[in-house]
Amino acid sequence: MAYATISVSNGVEIKQAPIGFSWTTFLFGGWPAIIRQDWMMGAIILVLSLFTWGIAGCVFAFFYNKIYLKSLFEKGYYIHALPGNVTEDQIKAFTGYITLPSKK
Repeated sequence: MAYATISVSNGVEIKQAPIGFSWTTFLFGGWPAIIRQDWMMGAIILVLSLFTWGIAGCVFAFFYNKIYLKSLFEKGYYIHALPGNVTEDQIKAFTGYITLPSKK
């Protein structure tokens, strides 16, 4: 389980984006990315895991959730709701953004 899960929205759809270490990627490789419809990263992780006997899944577990959240922001999603234990400053530090995408 990740550190926390935030809700992001693009005005039509709301998705849950975990932040922190990805235990699901650690255990199942690229399949969680495919289930999240992150096709490209899922394929990359699965192919690399195939050639590295699963080590790539263990490595990607440390930063896959960050990649997923940044890809959602690039697709036009913005923060819809934060859990009580996470602040916007923590999200900025996690993703490396100076300012987070906002509702347009």
